[in-house]
Amino acid sequence: MSTSQALPTARIGIVENDLEFREEVVRRLEALDFVRAPVLNWASAEQFLREKPAPRLDLMFVDIMLSGINGIELIKILKQQKRDLKAVMLTNMNSDELIFESIKHGTLGYILKSELGDLEHAVRTVLSGGAMITPTIALRVFSSFQKKAKSAPDLTDRERQVLELMVRGKTAKAVAEFLGLSPHTIHDYTKQIYKKLEVHNRSELILKAQELSLM
Repeated sequence: MSTSQALPTARIGIVENDLEFREEVVRRLEALDFVRAPVLNWASAEQFLREKPAPRLDLMFVDIMLSGINGIELIKILKQQKRDLKAVMLTNMNSDELIFESIKHGTLGYILKSELGDLEHAVRTVLSGGAMITPTIALRVFSSFQKKAKSAPDLTDRERQVLELMVRGKTAKAVAEFLGLSPHTIHDYTKQIYKKLEVHNRSELILKAQELSLM
């Protein structure tokens, strides 16, 4: 779907605690011919949630690092309230954790505050039914996936079986009996697993398995 097509007039709001930045975003949004003025704005999530009746918006921009209830928590609350509202995060932080956390909870865009030149494109894309992240954020996402792919060890099916039983607390002898293998064979598998995961004891093994989501 082309993001250059004509769009119906949209009602947009922003929740942002930096007054100067909030006013700049409002100014840019109100300059767009498909955005209904005034663009509603709030200094905090609490202020937004106190609005009665609830604001009717087609799209909202949310500062991820709001004081009090932060941006991600606000999106969670709106989701629990079953509000059908499209949201785009605004932030100074390009943390992988924050990016994935916000996407996981339903935001459709993630824009660095230093990249407001992408604002109109983000609005058009999201209102047209798509999702939007800036090139800088896209690079972070791809790099994160590539890093995870490289860090995941290449375990055989049998090694994964042994690993799962060890993580569940079974001794080498119990693993051998359960799989119908000799203790010597299990010892060899264990050495290979430790080597591939780069760990030295059972505690490190469990932590690494959880970290890499191998279980």
